Amino acid sequence: MACWLYQMNAEKKFSLERYRVEVWEGQLVTNWTIGEGKRKPTEISPGDMIILSFVKSGTPSPGIYGWGIITSFYKEDEDIDFRPTSPSDYLKMNPVPENEVSGIIDKIRGRMTQLTMFKVDEKEFKELRQKIAGHVYGITP
Repeated sequence: MACWLYQMNAEKKFSLERYRVEVWEGQLVTNWTIGEGKRKPTEISPGDMIILSFVKSGTPSPGIYGWGIITSFYKEDEDIDFRPTSPSDYLKMNPVPENEVSGIIDKIRGRMTQLTMFKVDEKEFKELRQKIAGHVYGITP
């Protein structure tokens, strides 16, 4: 099982309002592109985790807005389906602020900051999970 960071840009395809209307815990979200360009991931699998994050560009409150489980990957169409899980409904109204996770996200993205999906290694996933738990539940390591 892998984990992916899905980076959204409010100036392009996703507005905050659209995200809040379309993404609900437990509901299947379909036909989300894995991005443009030549460096798209190809090893996505159903059961992989996805962390949803808005970037600074065009977003008044950038940060982590949710997470979930990828249910389908359509390699030919370059789309994924996923099911958001708890606490995504809370996070879309009260995201983990970008300044609390920017160091981790910068490590994940490396020098390729313009991509849509980035593979997250185990160490970075653990750090993000702790940040989310601390933000939502007040749980700190």
